[in-house]
Amino acid sequence: MVVASANDFRVNQKKYLDLVKQDIQVFLKRGSDLFVITSVSERQNVKVNPVWAEHLKKAQREIISGKVTAIKSDDVWKKVRELHTP
Repeated sequence: MVVASANDFRVNQKKYLDLVKQDIQVFLKRGSDLFVITSVSERQNVKVNPVWAEHLKKAQREIISGKVTAIKSDDVWKKVRELHTP
C-alpha cells in the first residue's frame, strides 16, 4: 500500500500508475480526503449506478428493436427540441 499527496501524484503519475499496474494499492490524499487509484481492465467488474445501468439496457433493447430516430448532424438540437416538446 502506498499513499501519495495530490501534488506528488501530479508530478509522478507514471510512477504511481505503474505501481497500480503491479497490483499495489495506491491511495491519493488531498486534505482530509482519501481516494484509491485503480486500474480498469476487461477482467474487472466496474460498479455502475443501477439506475443508469437499467437506462443503458433499455436503450440497447430499443436500438436492437429498431425504435430509434435518425438525426442529421446539422439539425440535432432542432430535432431534439421537437421530440421533447409536449
